[in-house]
Amino acid sequence: MDRTRRLPVRGTWLIAGIALAAVTVGCQDTTGDGKDAGRTPAAPSTSSKTPGGAKDSAVPTPGTPKKPDSSASATELTCDQLRNAELQNASLRLPDAPEGTIAFTDGRWEGDGVVIELQPQCDIGDMTGDPAADAVAAVKVTAGGTGRFYGLVTWRNDGGVPVPAAAASLGDRTPVVSISISPPPTKRATVVYLTRGDSDPAAVVTIRRTSVYRVVEPAMIELHHSDTPHTP
Repeated sequence: MDRTRRLPVRGTWLIAGIALAAVTVGCQDTTGDGKDAGRTPAAPSTSSKTPGGAKDSAVPTPGTPKKPDSSASATELTCDQLRNAELQNASLRLPDAPEGTIAFTDGRWEGDGVVIELQPQCDIGDMTGDPAADAVAAVKVTAGGTGRFYGLVTWRNDGGVPVPAAAASLGDRTPVVSISISPPPTKRATVVYLTRGDSDPAAVVTIRRTSVYRVVEPAMIELHHSDTPHTP
């Protein structure tokens, strides 16, 4: 065999193989896996989520003030407020009381020989139809002699301030037992008081009367009543 002729052939194939491998390696370094070649790396995502998948935008920012609740009603009146409330003004005249402006001081007013006293019977509830609860209480007017005139007064809730809105007279020596305002939207007050028949002496009470009132400013109107016997 002529070995001098075959050696150049093997050398040629070896050189060609080395050249091809170099080209392949160079291509791999340039393109990587062939998918990301020439692409700019994506910027990291700035969005984040809270545990459970909720977005950050759904979480209130700490310190953000809450919006006021527009449905909230005015401050509810209390029966104790009436002890220093106005009782009579230019818009409301209390039956059996003298003319002029009248306001309680610790539940009492005195002038021109007349004494007006706030009674303990009282309740808080809706009597005027607005969202703020009103107050209804009993008063006693002493005008000299033996007369003791009892009455009812409704105070409207004006931003937490009791303002006299309506009144009714119950008559002479007719003490009030209880006052109860029905839940909305009835706007009714049930008043229990003691009175007498037309033929009974004024010095005694023989009837326990339960009356239902509503406000028709400036009066409190009796809708109906029922009577049961009362033994002093």
